[in-house]
Amino acid sequence: MKMNWWKRLARRTQMEAQLEKELSFHLEQHTAQLIDSGIAPDQARRQARLALGGPEQVKEACRDARGTRWLEDFLQDTRYALRTFRRKPGFTIIALLILSLGIGATTVMFAVINSVLLRPLCYPQPDRLVTLRGSTESLGELWGFSHLDFVDVKNQSHTLALAAWTYAGGTISEPGEPEYVNGRDISADLFSTLGISPIQGRAFSADEDRPGAPPIAIISFGLWQRDFGRQPSVIGKSLVYDGKPYTVVGVAPPAFQLDGEADVFTPLEQRQTTDPRTQNRAARFLRVMARVRPGFALAEARTELALIARDLAEEYPKSNAGFVMIPYPLQKELVGDVGSTLWLLLSAVGLVLLIACVNIASLLLARAVSRERELAMRVALGAGRGRLARQCLTESAILGLGGGLLGVLLALVSVHPFVAFWPGNLPRAEEVHLDWRVLIFAVGASLLSGLLFGLAPAVRVPVRGVEQTLRAGARTITGSSRRLHSAFVISEIALAVILVVSAGMLGHTLLALSSLDPGFNVHNVLAAHFALSPGARANPEQIRAAWQDVLDRARRVSGVESVALADIIPMREGENSLPYWTTATPPPPNQEPVALASCVTPDYLNVMGIPLRQGRFFNEHDHIDSAPVVVIDENLAQHAFGTKDAVGKPIWIPAMGAIPALVVGVVGHVRHWGLAADDQSRVRDQMYYPLAQVPAPLLHFFSSVMSIAARTTIPPTNVAEPLRRELRGAANDQALYEVLTMEQLVSASLARQRFLLLLFGIFAGLALLLACIGIYGVLAYLTSQREAEIGVRMTLGAKPLDVIRLVLGESLAMIFIGVAGGMLAAVAAGRILNRLVEGMRPADISTFAITIPILVIAALFASFVPARCASRIDPMTALRQQ
Repeated sequence: MKMNWWKRLARRTQMEAQLEKELSFHLEQHTAQLIDSGIAPDQARRQARLALGGPEQVKEACRDARGTRWLEDFLQDTRYALRTFRRKPGFTIIALLILSLGIGATTVMFAVINSVLLRPLCYPQPDRLVTLRGSTESLGELWGFSHLDFVDVKNQSHTLALAAWTYAGGTISEPGEPEYVNGRDISADLFSTLGISPIQGRAFSADEDRPGAPPIAIISFGLWQRDFGRQPSVIGKSLVYDGKPYTVVGVAPPAFQLDGEADVFTPLEQRQTTDPRTQNRAARFLRVMARVRPGFALAEARTELALIARDLAEEYPKSNAGFVMIPYPLQKELVGDVGSTLWLLLSAVGLVLLIACVNIASLLLARAVSRERELAMRVALGAGRGRLARQCLTESAILGLGGGLLGVLLALVSVHPFVAFWPGNLPRAEEVHLDWRVLIFAVGASLLSGLLFGLAPAVRVPVRGVEQTLRAGARTITGSSRRLHSAFVISEIALAVILVVSAGMLGHTLLALSSLDPGFNVHNVLAAHFALSPGARANPEQIRAAWQDVLDRARRVSGVESVALADIIPMREGENSLPYWTTATPPPPNQEPVALASCVTPDYLNVMGIPLRQGRFFNEHDHIDSAPVVVIDENLAQHAFGTKDAVGKPIWIPAMGAIPALVVGVVGHVRHWGLAADDQSRVRDQMYYPLAQVPAPLLHFFSSVMSIAARTTIPPTNVAEPLRRELRGAANDQALYEVLTMEQLVSASLARQRFLLLLFGIFAGLALLLACIGIYGVLAYLTSQREAEIGVRMTLGAKPLDVIRLVLGESLAMIFIGVAGGMLAAVAAGRILNRLVEGMRPADISTFAITIPILVIAALFASFVPARCASRIDPMTALRQQ
């Protein structure tokens, strides 16, 4: 019966015994035949052995015929490798630790990239989901659509099924204690567009998503757990949200998010009764997503959107001239700009892994040279080059897989702390974990690493000059080995230079950005969003009185020096970009200059510490019945009025009405977009207008976005809780939330740069450490192989200082070559950083002047130890050993 190869492998011991018996039988039979023919027994046995051939060669031929020879050799090589590693525990432990750090860090980065960038979204057919963005010549790309544009596109599109949502929020006063929660207003078909359903209850119907329909809500999974104990009976219960009772009709899936967490989802069209922006085609506040309908491709949807945008521009030139609609894959929208940072970090940690591989290759090469006599003996006994190379590669593969296993364990315990350490919110952070793709990557990285550092000893297998190798002493070293060791050191130095200089450039950038003037006094200022009591928003008069009451109450809190209201706070999310012009004749559509407009109360300038350059700021005389006034920053004054005095000049702002506003003051520029991002911002001009002059129809909306800022005489955080208690209001339904100091906001604007500096600093430190270990190991090995030469030199009169100079001279040559190559690569790396890191400063001489000496000094220190040891060699002992 034919036996499978794996059965032959399983019965290998039995088959070996059977082979031994069979060979013995044939030998005895042939010997007996020769004896019967009259040959002496000793001579008969000799002739029988010669006729049969060498027993081991015959056995090898029989094993080859089984078809399992390759696996038997692999198992034999594996056992031999493990025995070799057990005999050298120090080398094995060091190699495994170096590899585990490199592979573990690389695996962590790939796990994040796989979960955030590569893995499809958790929706049916995610590749057909897109998000729609707008774009104009003056404003560039816009994330928002106007409500009217959304309705038109939804009704006219045949290729896309559209849905929309926008930001909301309010105080939940029942059930439980009052608390402010984030909310989202969503269109009825948002869940169906995404292809998901609530885990309890149902989604909104089209009949419910209209003005005047009964108020209903879908709550988040977290709110369902927190306030309703995950009871299925929550469906149909009442929820008092933003002062209005809502009927709960569904519970959203656990991981469902729309640009961050939200607890309450309400019908979008019901906000038409309270939000005048829904009837303003220029107010682009909706986020629109869509699913490409079956039978259509994204290219067809893109063409259709271009036609719809052209028709809308012709029909509504004032608001839609030059407005372009662009569909993007939804995953790209959700990920944002984090992809470039992740790939950058993976590249950096890949360099660390490469340095680790070069380091281990150098160590393995040293072992291979010291084992040349052993390998030469195996060649003399009949082993071929391929067989010995396979042995060397098996050893390196086992080492790589061992390091990979430890690296995976390290990644398993490190990936979630790394995600938590990420500055801000990492998209899809809750999905990050190690899956089969990551494990395959780790195995591949381990095997590739093993191949990389196993090639050097494999190509060093001695197949020529075997006799010379066997005769040579244990302390001989060929020129090719010396050159290969030097190449390894040069490579390590060059790779380390790239990371060290990159970390230096990031450090220089962070220092430069931190020294920038943000445009206001960041010290002792508290900023927080504020939710006004729903009962106070019944009419404009009540709203104005309620906000005045908030200011009066806040001023009474101990430690508060001054307080103001603003709809947007510098370096915090939120913007209100408005077009303006300085002549009675408006510019052509889509060519108006744009400024960031902020609605504030009179004390805002004092609270924030913004310098007044000309004129005055707002006062109690600037109210709804007085002439409209604005205060502009020095950037807008320069762009709009040049060298002329801007105070007293009219400025037309269509969003504020047909009557031009009077410029009453000029203030310093505030880096609203952050210390790093402000210089690259598409909107840098700024203007301020008084809350007291906001038209009555807009007051309800503005009340939902206002923030409070307070300057304090004590540490701001000490004021937060007393301020929160004081502002709860008579009904206990007003909330101060997302409380931060301005120092925290300024610091957060550089969080990404600080994060990159920390990681690159760690990577650079590891690279420098590994490079120094590599230099030390190579020089220690090379000097140990040259003990006889050094002994002769010292016998002929060389002094210890001469030996130190000799070793350090060779080390300096390798270091300088590596530094030169690394500097060229670092310049290229700096250009990549300039494109990927916001506010990045280009590489300059000072960065190289600081980082390169540090690396050279560390490398020389690592070189000095073996040089010092070489200078202490006893010439007589060295010559006697030779």
